[in-house]
Amino acid sequence: MNYIKVLRFSQLCIIILLLVCCKPGTKSADENVSDQPQGQEQGPSVESLINEMDTNKDGKLSKSEVQGPLSNDFSKIDVNEDGFLSKEELDNAPRPQRREPRGNNTSNTSVQKDFEVTINVDPSLFIKESLLKEITTEERTLSNGTKALCYVITTASQPQEHKMGPWCPTHINDGKDKGGIWFKDDKVYDVDGHFIANLKEFYSDEEWALFREDGSVKVTTTQEECEAAARPDVDEKYNNYCVECLPSYYKEKVSTYIIPVKPMYLESSNTLGRNGIGVAFNGVNFEAPAPTHAILAAHTLAPLDDAGGHVNPHQGYHYHAVTGNTKEVKQKDVHAPMIGYAMDGFGIYGHKDNSGKEYSDLDDCGGHYDDVRGYHYHAGDAGSNQVLGCLHGVSGSLTVKG
Repeated sequence: MNYIKVLRFSQLCIIILLLVCCKPGTKSADENVSDQPQGQEQGPSVESLINEMDTNKDGKLSKSEVQGPLSNDFSKIDVNEDGFLSKEELDNAPRPQRREPRGNNTSNTSVQKDFEVTINVDPSLFIKESLLKEITTEERTLSNGTKALCYVITTASQPQEHKMGPWCPTHINDGKDKGGIWFKDDKVYDVDGHFIANLKEFYSDEEWALFREDGSVKVTTTQEECEAAARPDVDEKYNNYCVECLPSYYKEKVSTYIIPVKPMYLESSNTLGRNGIGVAFNGVNFEAPAPTHAILAAHTLAPLDDAGGHVNPHQGYHYHAVTGNTKEVKQKDVHAPMIGYAMDGFGIYGHKDNSGKEYSDLDDCGGHYDDVRGYHYHAGDAGSNQVLGCLHGVSGSLTVKG
């Protein structure tokens, strides 16, 4: 009888133990370990990052306050281009991709394709007067973590072969020589006084009112006004303004490009960040498409000059379009002229060939291959607001200081 009681008691203990171990929502130590990749710890929260790095305790991070990956990706995270990282921007920032164990990386972006012809970067093509230092070669880490011999190119992002501006006319009677250009539906328009006066009809929106009763155009005239208006979250005071940031506001900007000497083509393309996609031979960077949806939402206009460039507080002067005003390297055949290099080291060429024909075999990035130039890109049409669609190579980096 005692034996039976002991047996029943033992069975009861086993049942209770099973119920506790199998309780829904409770994980064993082994399960918790399996959820976390080996060798990788959970990163710090956004709040802890701000508390740690925010030295002046203003609730946001400036470029001088951040370090490591945040510093490298600052311009990509700073979507409103105000020179600071807010909590919201950090919350929405893409998380760094987890590194796979060696020999077990199946990402398509790591698959390199060798062409019969690959053309190395030629540093002699850059305009010497645009360089702040001699171009050097150094071993650097590229976007996919590999090390490669790279050119280090340091410039002031100030074009030598054309003037910068103008951008905004000052009166609705001004001609096209007083303003720059704008784009819509793949077409380029002169931003003259007539264009400003007819924005209501141009956009079919009665809210447009960039000029006053006396015909004068509302234009930003100081650095403070420029910085309040030249960002996606436009200060309400500068709704219905023509935004004109002058190069003199940011003349201390120094741009350093790290570009692989020999480009490496990847089977899968990489999306464009907001940290430069390439460089013209005059040392000015080609940028990703301008955030027109945010600009137009505030009924502001941020024209490009006739060379396709304008100024913002973070990058200084930069291009959003290729218009044929920068140095071109003519080809021996009918092919379009070369205008610069992408950040992955592949050459960038004009939109049309010398006979005026567009290329019909381009990939999503705007690139294709031939036996003379190897893989290379063609800039988008000036009205497309897109120099390149993406990058097909392992990218270097661009840092802007000052």
